[in-house]
Order: sequence, then structure tokens, then C-alpha cells
Amino acid sequence: MTTPNPIIALLLAAVLGNTLMFQLWAAPLIAPRTLRQRLLVWLLLALVPLAVLWAGREIYHNRSENVLLAALLYLPLQAVFTTVIFFRYNRRCVTPAGWGRLLTGNVLLLLVLSTSLLAAGEVYFRFFYDTTDSFAYTKVTQRWTQRHYRRNQATFRDDVEYSFRVAPGKRRVSFFGDSFTAGHGIKNVGDRFANRIRPLHPDWEIHVIAGNGLDTGAEVDFLKTLNGLGYEMDQVVLVYCLNDVNDLLPDWEPVLQTAGGRKINRPPICEASYFLDLLYHRLVIARIPWVRNYFSFVLDAYRGATWEKQQERLRSLRDTVESRGGKLIVVTFPFLHALGPEYPYQFVHDELNAFWRKESVPHLDLLPVFKEMSPRQITVNRFDAHPNELANELAAKAIDKYLVRQMRINSQPAVGANQSQLSPQSR
Repeated sequence: MTTPNPIIALLLAAVLGNTLMFQLWAAPLIAPRTLRQRLLVWLLLALVPLAVLWAGREIYHNRSENVLLAALLYLPLQAVFTTVIFFRYNRRCVTPAGWGRLLTGNVLLLLVLSTSLLAAGEVYFRFFYDTTDSFAYTKVTQRWTQRHYRRNQATFRDDVEYSFRVAPGKRRVSFFGDSFTAGHGIKNVGDRFANRIRPLHPDWEIHVIAGNGLDTGAEVDFLKTLNGLGYEMDQVVLVYCLNDVNDLLPDWEPVLQTAGGRKINRPPICEASYFLDLLYHRLVIARIPWVRNYFSFVLDAYRGATWEKQQERLRSLRDTVESRGGKLIVVTFPFLHALGPEYPYQFVHDELNAFWRKESVPHLDLLPVFKEMSPRQITVNRFDAHPNELANELAAKAIDKYLVRQMRINSQPAVGANQSQLSPQSR
């Protein structure tokens, strides 16, 4: 926890620094009028950097957000005050202003503008800006998650509790997926597509078993874990995203390490600042080739050996579901940011449609639902390509209609008894 000492140090530095300016203005250092003034000037010249270093240490070593905020709020005031003092001093000079004073005046004006921008940016992005980016790398996205993710006892994002066993006389729909399913970028969990479906069917138990960043391999492993814990499956909906195959790409781990390393090793001041951290992400991390062209890597994943391996994993997922008496349905989201007349991932949807048809697994491709819409209408923002509230509403309608039809076909419910709560360790 931040102690008040660094903030006191900043205030002390401000007082000493301004006192120093007054002394230098009244008695220039090159010709001090008295010994007392000369000693005071040199004392202040020594104390000001010590006080600044005292506060700076807290920012550097402890990444103190509060100390940095105090510094950024103070700097514009100090810059304005210093500029006023300088121009008053300049008016008192009887000699014409040379290039040195002109340069100093312009630098001070630039300092006023830049420090004001830093202060305003920090206040806005720390207290008012409340949205996400696609990769959840920035401090503002991490704070957004803390604000808007509320987890149940099973540690999943939801406002209802889950049980191992299906309640007697009910059907269960278990949505498995990644951040699209968890609702990354959706502030109110009730606006998520699965939660929109829940009130339409009071006789259904709807579970949302999802986590940001999960790929097909992780989903298969987690399903097997749930099987071992006795989780009963009825209708299982795999919410598939085209990038669920990325972990099979040979360059996946190196690019993750590169991006993660850049994030971990960012300057300490960026770790303490919401605004500077966001700028660092946009100017440095976002320029990493993998991040900049993230979605294009998917095109190579649905060809050759990689696609063959992904098909094996998808079959394993289906077999895991069926081994517990469940029935699998797959819902595929397109890349919403890339929608348009020349949507480059059409062949991926064609491959998936052909694969699931061959495996006799019902497959709802949501591309026709969104194809005529612009990315701006249905994504969270220009930096986050996840589906927004409107996209979730449209997806909910299409998925609900498809589910009702499929569950009529699979009309035998998986009935159980003796409800027991999923433990947090089952996550």
C-alpha cells in the first residue's frame, strides 16, 4: 500500500523548488547579494532533487499509481507557475531578449501544453475510459475486467450458480468457449448471448463454461476434467472462434513470449500510468508483427497438417461430450472486424461446414447473420474485435432458434438428482 511519504516528498519538492525560483529571481546565482541568500540558494539546489528522487523511487520500485497521479496533476500547475515567473522576470529585464530567453520561453510554453495533456490523459483513462482491447494487455482493460467480471462459486463469469447434476425434469445447455462466450467487452453479463437465452427457457439450465484465451486443446482438457468430476452433460454447445486453432501454429509460443516480454519490460512509469501504458501498447506492442497481423495467421492454420491436427482435436472434443451422454452442437462466430464484400476467411467457414457435416455434428455458422453488417456496428470498439451488445443480441436469436430445433430432435433429457455445487478447483 502506498505510504504518504512519497506524496509529501512531492509537495516538499514543489515548495522548495518554488522558493528556489523566487530566490533566483530576486538574487541571481551569478551575483548573490548576501551570504544568507547564497546559502539558501545552494541549499535549495541540493534539496529539490533529493525530494524528487524520494518520490520517484516510489514510482520506480513500487509502481505507485497514486504517487504518479499526484505528480502528473501537479506538473501542469508548476509549469504554468514557472512560465508566469519567467515572463515577469523577462519584462523586468532592460536588455532585449536574446535567443536564450526566447528558447526558454518557448520550452516553458511547450511544457505547459505537454504536462496538461499528460494530466488530462491520466485522469480520463484512469477514471472515465471504461472499455477493452482485444488482447487485454492494457491496464484499462484489466481494470475493466475487475469492474465488470463477477464470478460464481464455480469461478465462471455468471450471475447464477451451477451444479454437477441436472435438476430433475430440466434440460441443460452448457456453452463452452473462450472470450467470445465469456462476453469480453460486455459490461452487463445479462447482455451476453447465453444470458439472453436463459430467461426464454425457464425449464433449461444454462451454464457458461468459458474463459478468455481458451483454445480447442484447453477446451478438450477441461471437458475431460469435468467428466472426471462427474459433471452431467446434456446439450453441449461449443462456441467456436476461428482463432481456436492458433496454439497449433509453430510460431505461437515465440510470439506470445515476445508480446509478453515487451509488456513485462515496459518502462516503470508506464506500469504506474493508465495513459502512458495505453500509449506504450498502441505504439510498441501493437507494432509487433504477430499482434498487428494477428488474424491473418489463422489463414495458414486451416491447411495441411495443422488443419488435420485440429480436426483430431475437434473429434476428441465430440467424443468426450458423447462419453457422458451429451450431444454436441457447434456455433461458429466469424471474424467480425473483417466483415465485408471480400471477407477473407470464407474458405475457413467452408472447411468447418464440410468437417462438421462429415462428422454428423449440427453446426450453426453465424456468418450469414452478420455478413451484411459493418464491423463498427457489431464490435466492441476499433481496438476490440469482440462482439458487442448488438452482436450478442443477434447471435442469441439465431442460437436460440437453432437450439430449440435441435433439442426437439434430442428430446430425451439427462435427468439427475442430488445437486452438488461445482468447486472453485474445477475451473
